[in-house]
This record gives sequence, structure tokens and C-alpha cells, in this order.
Amino acid sequence: MVAVGLEAKKAVLFHLLNLNLLMDLGVSPPDSTPAPTNPVATPSHVCHILYGEEVCFSLLPPWVSTSRPVLKAPMAPVQIGTSFTLFTRLNYSVPAILDPNNLHSIINAPFIPDRPFKVITHGYFSHGGVSWIKMMVGELLRASDQNVIVVDWSVGAIPPYTQAVANTRMVGSQLAYLIHAFSKFADVPMSAFHLIGHSLGAHLSGTAGSHLRNNFGLLLPRITGLDPAEPYFNGTHPDTRLDTSDAQFVDVIHTDDAPILGFPLSLGMTEPIGHLDFYPNGGFQPGCSSGTHCNHHRAITYFTESIRQSCPLLAVACPSFQQFMDGECWGCEGENQCSPMGLSARPLPLPPHTKLFLHTKGRSPHCGYHYRIIVEISNTTEARDHMGEFAILHLRLTGNRDTTKPIRLSQQSVYYEAGTTHKQVVLTQDVGRLRTAGVYFEDLTWLLPRFSRRVYAKAITVEPLGKNLKWRLCFKTPYQKLDHQYQLSVKDSAC
Repeated sequence: MVAVGLEAKKAVLFHLLNLNLLMDLGVSPPDSTPAPTNPVATPSHVCHILYGEEVCFSLLPPWVSTSRPVLKAPMAPVQIGTSFTLFTRLNYSVPAILDPNNLHSIINAPFIPDRPFKVITHGYFSHGGVSWIKMMVGELLRASDQNVIVVDWSVGAIPPYTQAVANTRMVGSQLAYLIHAFSKFADVPMSAFHLIGHSLGAHLSGTAGSHLRNNFGLLLPRITGLDPAEPYFNGTHPDTRLDTSDAQFVDVIHTDDAPILGFPLSLGMTEPIGHLDFYPNGGFQPGCSSGTHCNHHRAITYFTESIRQSCPLLAVACPSFQQFMDGECWGCEGENQCSPMGLSARPLPLPPHTKLFLHTKGRSPHCGYHYRIIVEISNTTEARDHMGEFAILHLRLTGNRDTTKPIRLSQQSVYYEAGTTHKQVVLTQDVGRLRTAGVYFEDLTWLLPRFSRRVYAKAITVEPLGKNLKWRLCFKTPYQKLDHQYQLSVKDSAC
């Protein structure tokens, strides 16, 4: 009951804040004048003719609930004017138009046989020619000789938001018909299709998957949701949104947990809804200090960068982002399994709605290499008599490939008490096989009247994520003075 109440309050806040013009990227779609229509409606459903067949949409629960108090019927296909365009390496500058009403446009489409189909769908108040879609199409075609379909439903994605939400049901059904036509008439196997949708486009892709399953007995192999929209979808029935039943593998990237104007409402979903749910940085993206859309858009950036794989976006299954950063979830075996986030994500033998976490950089390229740093404090009589010390550890790693910039392990002072162990995950470049580590403990309490300021550190262990490697470096001195530099070597591993 508490969860339902919270979602109902969020829905009310959504209407009070009048977010119609704030969702998605805020890019005006091309002008178009909807054609009039006269659908046959009843209190329980509305029906439209879709590619020669009647398709009906329920107006009863779960399509209306406390989380979505305003219910609208989907607009007619002629009003929305959905278009599908096919890009390949051979026709990148002049894409082919696909029309399920005209089977010749599908059978004779210039697609590359026996190659994958990536289907990209935009979200609210956007269109198929927006810059991020052009960039994603280009990256996909540079990476592989494949087929890329862009879904443009820009007229159906304009305000009011509640109407756009309703229209995802119609456009999702249209997309399902297109995929079915390729499967039935062009001999394209279902295993070729991968749907990629942002914001409302993520839920639209889920609708396509459920329509294919329920109406044609076909199951999509994969849907990737890029920060699926939260308003009208958080806390709702799985039938109304993207869900694990919509494809064999549903992976979701959640990047927006930032409150809007101080209200407990974000543009992107926080609820796990996929087989694997990735939460980079816990939902607050570095470099997004301002702007409503930055966090919401970052899921697109991460996925696009994952296509080139300049460095890994490796995530770890963990209960929370804080536990991940504290080094409590590590390694890629057992419960703490790993998966790349983005294009290379693959199913894991874990329960649905498994949360995975990773850290990213604030600037592009956002990917990097995770290392777990473990600091061991001696438990000698001298260390216990000293009664611990407050300090901030700075680390500089040098390997056979590279040397990192100084890494600050914490923002605030840590109390290094005798016999304790401190773990922290950091993100930096790949140093290769570790050779040395430069260490110093920063003193932020030097004004306090204490004569001897020292840390009794015994050793530091460095573990790269995703590799069966571990380096333990020992201090040569029984204690370390604050604000003094110390150089540790992997050769000194006995302590």
C-alpha cells in the first residue's frame, strides 16, 4: 500500500509540475498536421484499423490506475504517421522507406541478408532525425555490416504527455507488424532483431515485444531500454510497460534518479524491470550538475560509446551502489557476477531484476577500469597505543602500460585504526601489470594539537575487476608520516 501511495503522489506531482515540455530531449519534431479520424469507441476499449486488420486497445485497468490517473486512447495510425527507415552501409545517405501496408517495400528492401537488425526508437517530444539517433546509426554501421531501422513517431510523441503515453501502444503494435512482415515474407529470423528504445521508446519497444508474443506467437531475442520513462510507468502493471516477458533478454540502463525541482520525481525509472538492470553511478551521473535532461540522456551516450568498446563498461551485481563502491561486491563469479553494460550485455544466470552497478567518468569517453583498493592497518602494540589517525589516502599506480594520475580514495578523512581493513573501488585507466604504487596520507587535521601524526599501514592490495589478478604491496616502514610520499613495489609482497 505504501508503494502504491507513493506512485500516486508522483503522478499528481507530475501533473502539477506540468512536465509536458521537459521530457526526453526537448527537440521539436517536424511539423505535421494530423488527419481527422472517427474511431469506434466503447467505454471499455477503442479500435483502429491497422494494416488491414482491426486492433483494439483496452481502456480498463491496468491501463488506468493510481499511478496513471489520466487515461487517453491511442490515436489512429493515420494521425500518428509512423515511419520506418532502413539504413545499411550501402544506403546510409539515402535510407529505404519500409511500409507494412506495402509488402513490396519489405520483400524488396535493400537489407543485408543473414545480418542483425537493430531497431532504434526515440522518446517523448523527439523525432527520428535527432542527432543522437544519427550518431548511434553511424556507430552501429561502422562497427558491423548490419541493418538498422529507425522508428519515427514524432507526431504521436508531442504534448500532451498522457497522449504520447497512449500512443506508444499503437506505435508498438505497428512495429510488431513490421517485424512480423520481415519474419513471414522476407525470411528474416526473429533471432536477428534487437530493439533499442529511449524513454517512452523503451516502453514502446516492450509493447512491440508483447504484441509479437500475444498476436503472432513470436518472441524477440532482445530489448534494450535506455532510461525508460518513469511518469505513468513506475509501479504499474508489467503489461503496461517494458517487462522481462517482452523478450528473451531485456537489459535496462537507468541513469536518471535526480529529483526535478526538489520533488521526488525523475524522468527515468528507478524500478528494476529487466533481466539485468544497470545503474551507472547509482543514478546520478558525473558531469550532470545542471540541466533537466542530462541524466536522462546519458543512457544514450553510454550505449553509443559501448559500440566502439574503447574501454569496458563492466558492471557488477550488487544490492546497492554504495556497497559496490565500498568494495563489498567484487569479482565476476557467484552472486557478484559481471556483465558489460551496453551493446555487449549478455544474460547471466541470475534472477530477473538483478541490479548491476559501475562507476563512469564525467567526460567522454565515460568508460574506464575498476580497481579495488584494500588498505590493511597493522595491529601491533605500537599501532594500538597510537589510537588511530584521521587521513585521506592518495594513490598513484604504475604498471607496464600506463601510470595513473593521483587517485583520492575518499572525499572525507578516514579513521585508520589499528587492526582495521579499508576497501574502496576506484575508476582509472588500464595500467596493465602493476609494478609500483605511490602513496601518501593527507593530513586535514594538522591544526589539532597532537605531536605525533602517523598511520600504521601494513599493506595495500590492488585488484583489477574482471581479471584473476591481485597485487599486494607492503610498506617497508612500521608507520607512515602524514603528508610524506612512500613508494611501494610489487616485489615487496612479504609482510
